[in-house]
Amino acid sequence: MKESEVKFIIVDLFCGAGGTTTGFDMANDAKGNKIAKVIACVNHDAFAIKSHWQNHPDVVHFEEDILVLDLTKLIKVVQEAKKRYPNAKLVLWASLECTNFSNAKGGQPRDADSRTLAWGLIRYLQAIAFDYVMIENVSEFQDWGPLDANNKPIKELKGIDFQKWCSVVDSMGFYNQWTKLNSADFGASTSRKRLFGCFARFGMPIVFPEPTHAKKSPNLKPWNAVKHCLDFEDEGKSIFQREKPLVDSSLERILAGLKKHIIAGDSSFILKYNSMNKAGKHKPPSIHEPCHTIACQGRLGLVQASFIAQYYSGKPEGKVKCSSEPIGAITTVDHHSLCNVFMFKYHGNEKGAMSIEQPCSTITTKDRLAKVQVQHWLDKSYSGPENHQSVEAPAGTIMTVDKHQLASAFLINPSHGGHSHNIEKPCPVIIARQDKAPLYLITAVYGEFAIPIYDDDSEVMISIKQLMAQYGIVDIKTRMLKVQELKIIQGFPADYVLHGNQSKQKKFIGNSVVPIVVKVWIEAIHQELIQTQKAKKAA
Repeated sequence: MKESEVKFIIVDLFCGAGGTTTGFDMANDAKGNKIAKVIACVNHDAFAIKSHWQNHPDVVHFEEDILVLDLTKLIKVVQEAKKRYPNAKLVLWASLECTNFSNAKGGQPRDADSRTLAWGLIRYLQAIAFDYVMIENVSEFQDWGPLDANNKPIKELKGIDFQKWCSVVDSMGFYNQWTKLNSADFGASTSRKRLFGCFARFGMPIVFPEPTHAKKSPNLKPWNAVKHCLDFEDEGKSIFQREKPLVDSSLERILAGLKKHIIAGDSSFILKYNSMNKAGKHKPPSIHEPCHTIACQGRLGLVQASFIAQYYSGKPEGKVKCSSEPIGAITTVDHHSLCNVFMFKYHGNEKGAMSIEQPCSTITTKDRLAKVQVQHWLDKSYSGPENHQSVEAPAGTIMTVDKHQLASAFLINPSHGGHSHNIEKPCPVIIARQDKAPLYLITAVYGEFAIPIYDDDSEVMISIKQLMAQYGIVDIKTRMLKVQELKIIQGFPADYVLHGNQSKQKKFIGNSVVPIVVKVWIEAIHQELIQTQKAKKAA
């Protein structure tokens, strides 16, 4: 990176494993030159700092609580950077702790000390002359106000402390603006919506990035799907072969996802691609009827139906999303599961070759992409490395008892009662506590098999089995989303290194800022600074 090209030097507070730093590192000018460089970062977690250092070794790392860091060390780092990049704007980034502001906290008491972390920034602003202060937090941060005797927010006084804090920062020579940005609107595979605020010195512009993607818009690109981030070859384990059976609440989410995304989700597509019965006669089903399969090659009919389920509170049918959308914010606790459905059907007309394309779905602090084509493959249910075969290649020999099956998927997010998400959509928020409510991959298999119902089956299990019998589903498999999948969903490079056990790594992902948002924001400010400078020269 040429020194003349660096327009921003950044101190990254609450840096975590590096989402913000990664975003700044991705930022370029119109010519493709890097414009931002993080010079120092602060975090109290040893594994987070180790992960950050592994990926950003040129950054000065402080393994400290931001409230007690010796600022003389940081001042020295800033002074050296200013000498090297004399024309660069100095930025303080702070992803303030959000747990005790977020609505995800529910009715639980708030930690008063945690809610005062924002005041810890004041001493940094007193010691160092920053040009910009950039803030990321949950939307409820704007409601920051006093707590009652039970540590519950006082509704009548909400926002009082936030306004007071902003006024103090402004009194130090800044003005501020705030907005809410959804990462999916900028091409991310997660629909994480957060509050972003900026304090700037007078005379310096504040601007926020314009969306490039939208859920529905004739003028913008569609939201990117989460499906290309998922490993469909890892099918997970059958829900009927678990040592510890799933509880009914988990089964209800799976049932809701099956109904929403597999049985009823693609009815409008049925009329277009699948209007022929086994006798070779056209019989278009109603758009309110399910489609068993979509014909693909002669007698081998395949269909992919994928969705994501979230484990949040509320009705299960409201917790499922298509995999062609971004999933919600990734949290620090696993709250999403991916549901794969395997389908196999015969069609009697040799001319029935048709496309297998079809519609298919927030990563938060508790572990809960460009549009790409969904991956399809045949599962022949045989042993050996050639068991899984691309649908782009000829199918293997059709046996008298055929075992070809198509993998398809949806995600389940266990947070707050459970949502399911189609993998054609962005990922739900990834939360940090993936050990408590992990994202799951759900799969199902279609074929001609008996579905036994036992005396001790619960009502919801019986409903699932009845649906399976009706639609030819012979198995349903589930697994938690893996670190590699969550990492890519959040927007980290595939080779990004994280340290610590699986729970810690998922927590780091859920706690991280989505890098693409940081990238587009600093690029927008850079462009606005250029225009401001041009206007001054013209005047």
